[in-house]
Amino acid sequence: MTTDATVTPDHTDSNPAELRSYLRQADAGVLVAVLAQLTGDPAVVDRFADKISFEPDPPEQIGVTDDETREMLVEAVMVALDQPRPAGALPSDDPELFARIAPLALGTEVSAEYVGLLLEQGGFHPSQPVLPRTAELPTDFKVVIIGAGIAGMAAALECADAGIDYEIIDRNDEVGGTWYTAVYPGIGVDTPSAYYSLSRDINGGWSSYYPQGAEYQKYLESVATQNNLRDHTRFSTEVEALWWDEERRQWQIHAVGPDGTREVSYANAVIPAVGYLNRPRWPDLAGKESFAGVSIHSAEWDPDLDLRGKKVAIIGAGCTAVQIVDACVGDVEHLTVFQRQPHWVAPRKRLTDDVPESRRWLNTHIPFYANWNRLKSFWGTADNNYPVILRDPEWAADHLSISPANDVLLRMCLDYIDRVFGAGSELAKKVTPDFAPYGKRIIRDPGGYYAALAKPHVDVEASEPARVNERGIVTQDGRQIDLDVIIYATGYYLDFLSTVDIRGRDGVRLSEVWGDSPSAYRGGMVPGFPNMFISSAPNYSPGHGAGHNFGVEVMVHYVMECLQLMAQRGVPTIEVTPEAFESYVGEIDRAMADTVWCHTPTAHTYYRSGGGRIVTAFPFRLIDVWQSHRAPIEGDFILR
Repeated sequence: MTTDATVTPDHTDSNPAELRSYLRQADAGVLVAVLAQLTGDPAVVDRFADKISFEPDPPEQIGVTDDETREMLVEAVMVALDQPRPAGALPSDDPELFARIAPLALGTEVSAEYVGLLLEQGGFHPSQPVLPRTAELPTDFKVVIIGAGIAGMAAALECADAGIDYEIIDRNDEVGGTWYTAVYPGIGVDTPSAYYSLSRDINGGWSSYYPQGAEYQKYLESVATQNNLRDHTRFSTEVEALWWDEERRQWQIHAVGPDGTREVSYANAVIPAVGYLNRPRWPDLAGKESFAGVSIHSAEWDPDLDLRGKKVAIIGAGCTAVQIVDACVGDVEHLTVFQRQPHWVAPRKRLTDDVPESRRWLNTHIPFYANWNRLKSFWGTADNNYPVILRDPEWAADHLSISPANDVLLRMCLDYIDRVFGAGSELAKKVTPDFAPYGKRIIRDPGGYYAALAKPHVDVEASEPARVNERGIVTQDGRQIDLDVIIYATGYYLDFLSTVDIRGRDGVRLSEVWGDSPSAYRGGMVPGFPNMFISSAPNYSPGHGAGHNFGVEVMVHYVMECLQLMAQRGVPTIEVTPEAFESYVGEIDRAMADTVWCHTPTAHTYYRSGGGRIVTAFPFRLIDVWQSHRAPIEGDFILR
């Protein structure tokens, strides 16, 4: 699709010379896969496979071949594009065909256990139902989805496909969630754009491998338009409370509309999809209200704020701070970066983030090409990266890194530090963490962050400010820094729905059940809270690869299977048993104990709750999460 509307790749608006020119620039391995899918002929693999080799195209592999083979391949694709699909041809998503062509397109071996996952994540076919669709929910069954970001939109689309009545409620006046509200300078996607989208709505026209926020927001708006999601959405409406009504066996939804009117509505099932990082966190910093200049939090950015020629301080060194520094360093008179703790920063792997025009053309004109580019982007940072987060006790005993795989990343980041700042320099020491990579969320340099820190008009303070006064900031060693603007890139409270009054059976509050250590079963389910599926639930985010969209799609598939189980059994409620809940959470915690997050105690990370439990990431391979969410285990539920 383009960022304006979903489209089916179509080459018919191009002439043969143009088509041939672009096909010659294509990834040869992907082109073989495309040809096999266009013709449904596995013999294509036998004809071309041994003539394809691979070269690094970090973080992926690109297929190459000799000129003669390329010409043969181009001509074969051109013929296939202009001919009807042969009778008896294998479907383009045939698992056996896919298993043969995937290694050619991805540039690595692909285990058989991944075939089903890759077919779905590549968008070659939709998520495949597991339970038989032999029963339907009552016609008046309704699902309410809270939040119109990517998670809420994904849930809505699946409800629509299943013929389930749904409504989205969102406090903003447009879809997009974080991508609609966050507008600070340099905001961008740090998951590859080719992958960070819905597998059912693939965008082949991204201008950047890591697009700016506005381009990503435009994509989400296009999905909403194409699928008429706004017609099912109550905008500018804040959900204050969700109370289970035992008599009705429904959820009461207490909300405040745009005019301040409070209203109560009902739903058979609710999907809170509001995320857990929504409420800006301001540091407890003495004197911050006394500053005479401009104080602003990155999450509440004023687009009219002009930083040109200003003396600016930014408090924070996470992803947001990195993007702001990268974007504004050329505008300010002077910049001071206050860094409580450095992050590991990975260098940009390509010279530029601009997607070549030829790739965009091929994505939007050649069937399956964008699907494979999406999958290559996913595969490059998927379970191949899993060993990086697993601790090797023998290795970790005398290394800062936790394993040989983790050490490869550490060495890459250290080399980047040395190249930019000089090995052993004071600035190099300031930006070097004292914990293993992935102990807190690793950051991708947008291209100019480290270079910005080395500029003469930029200072790095390796500590938090001591206090703020009318003129600016006083450092820990007593120096006065006069400022015009203080930017607080200090993150968010880890809320996990704590701002919503959620009461389950017998009026039990979710906040009291969770305390400072939230946890959930598959599908974001908690005992005592029937028919509630929390999208951004504890331990639902990939920690080693993929992106937020992976967890979203896996979770939404599982919810649809749970609703189908209710339909089959003819029951109005589904609720996880305490025993199944405890068993699953125990499984997570046992696996988590062997990961980097449990062995980097000096890393300040929002992954860890106030109670010390790792609550955001899951400790499993992506394939394990995907497989365990194919269908509900009926014995784990109370169905009544």
